[in-house]
Amino acid sequence: MSAANSSYELIEGLKNLHRGPLLLPDVVKLGESAVPALEAILRGPSEAIYHSRCLAADALGAIGGIAIPALTRALRDSITRAPDPVLLEAESVVANRIAEHLGKHCTQEVTEALLEALRTRPYPACARALGRIGDPCAMPLLVECIYDDCARQAALEALRQFGREACTALATALAKPLLINGREAPSRIDGRAAAARLLGELEDENPLPEAKIALRAALNDRQRTVRLEAALSLARRAGSVSHETVGVLAMALDEPDWARADAIMQALARLGSAAEEILITLAAALPFDPGGRRRRMRAAALAGQLGTPSAVACLEVLWNDTDRRLRLTAVNALRRIADVRASSLAPYLRDEEAIIRRCAAVALRDRGALAFADATILLGDSDPLVRRVAFGALLYGGATAQAHLKQVLCTFGSPLRGLVPRTRLWWYALECLMALRLTAAHSRARRLHRP
Repeated sequence: MSAANSSYELIEGLKNLHRGPLLLPDVVKLGESAVPALEAILRGPSEAIYHSRCLAADALGAIGGIAIPALTRALRDSITRAPDPVLLEAESVVANRIAEHLGKHCTQEVTEALLEALRTRPYPACARALGRIGDPCAMPLLVECIYDDCARQAALEALRQFGREACTALATALAKPLLINGREAPSRIDGRAAAARLLGELEDENPLPEAKIALRAALNDRQRTVRLEAALSLARRAGSVSHETVGVLAMALDEPDWARADAIMQALARLGSAAEEILITLAAALPFDPGGRRRRMRAAALAGQLGTPSAVACLEVLWNDTDRRLRLTAVNALRRIADVRASSLAPYLRDEEAIIRRCAAVALRDRGALAFADATILLGDSDPLVRRVAFGALLYGGATAQAHLKQVLCTFGSPLRGLVPRTRLWWYALECLMALRLTAAHSRARRLHRP
């Protein structure tokens, strides 16, 4: 078999689904002699199974040299085709694969082909390639790509490469919504929100007055998503955050998506005292819908992170709120404050929810502030974990704890009401008193036998 026939069969082997990827290194070794045959495969008819065309593009990209004009011609050929929707998707895969390889070669012909492709369709690989090449002529096209859900991330990566130069185009995109019949398409909203996010990243790396002006103007945008992204971007520089920025972030605490809400909470936590007033107001406000309840709980959690006297005062009064989840959030927020007073946590010991009583008891015990009178009453609690915390606190109470336990035993579980609670309190008080006396006896015995 001649060398030409062997090379031809090797290249044709790329069309085999199984053997094609395995033959790719051998095809690349053929060098420039394989370029015409590879270009013929690459510019072959559009098919739903496109693996052979992608392998041909990979081979041409690896060969380089005279293979680059072949790739350029193949890209121009691909973008001029108008097949049915199924084949169009396959053709897009091929065009993106070609663009990946062309992005490594900064020539005028390659740049023009990529620009032409991006004018035709928002190919993600073309966007990345143009960002790598860094031609300023690509910026308007890249900004248009942020309105496409598939190409948005690639376009943002490309625009980030331009840095300050992309600021004007992004600011313009952020400020100009496209309304159709009075409404803006979701992809346009997401695109403008992405522009606000990227402007914040660029401004964070290098102060850009134009970016800050655009972001501040976006705080009054009609779309909540755009307002939120602008506020998050401005909140990165805590020293220059306006009250309006804090308001947008605080009102967005009702975000149903947990990951998004966590980002908002982190931004507000970084602002510290700048966000204190509005967070306390939100935590105390009465909710009218599920979103309002979420906002209250998250505001209460953030108030706990602030730990200021006014924030503690706000959390103290939530012990009798009707929302049990808010009460749990409040007691957990108080637990995180190192210097919180025992009087701030004590009201939660009487909560109707066992988990809340448990959290308050543990917080007081860990601070050594669980009063013996309260611990004695908690021995009659219906929750075994609450009783265990109280029992452990009383074991180190000595004579003072014994006095409280004796009083409970003499009054048969008073001040609790009901036969079952009083009996439970009497029983565990007796058990705790016996444990205390046994511990005291062991201590005396050790002292007596000490040499």
